[in-house]
Amino acid sequence: MSEVSVLSARELLALVMRLAYSRGLINIKGGNASIREGNGFWITPSQIPKNMLRPEDMVYVGLDGEWKKGIKPSMEYRMHLMIYREFRDVNAIIHTHNPYTLALYESGLSLDPTKYIEAYSIGECIAVVPKLPAGSEELAKSVADAIRKCRVAVLLGHGAVAISKDDIFSALDALEALEDISKVELFKVLLSSRKCLKNINI
Repeated sequence: MSEVSVLSARELLALVMRLAYSRGLINIKGGNASIREGNGFWITPSQIPKNMLRPEDMVYVGLDGEWKKGIKPSMEYRMHLMIYREFRDVNAIIHTHNPYTLALYESGLSLDPTKYIEAYSIGECIAVVPKLPAGSEELAKSVADAIRKCRVAVLLGHGAVAISKDDIFSALDALEALEDISKVELFKVLLSSRKCLKNINI
């Protein structure tokens, strides 16, 4: 049995957020993650630097939407709550702020993951959620609707979300794969544009 497999949900969340930060998928205050446990879920807190999270910082939110007084859960707890209520087979969720993915989609481009080996991590589709207020019920509902068919969704002007029926690392892998193919597509566009300009005789 690996050391990771015996970590608690709270320990896993602290580890995963440090990994997401080190990969450039989130900044110090951005992003959130959760793991289902019992009749609720553990979620990362609000306003604590994500690269410095400790297991004891995590907040337990019941499926009734209630949590103990003290540290507040991430402002996106409604999104996690709605997903766990709607999909009983989902066990982990991560929301990141993928810069390359956002740059690609905000430019009007999109991705077809089936063209890449990363489809193994992402799945065969990527949903797109329109720009909505962060932390809102509208955003939570739109994301929950989006992941009915796709396990990964891009939130325009915001970031990306991945769910996992297995473990939290599967969700992180999907978001890292999403960022990787976004980089490839952006560089393809950049290099193609440079080639076209080079061939123009002025």
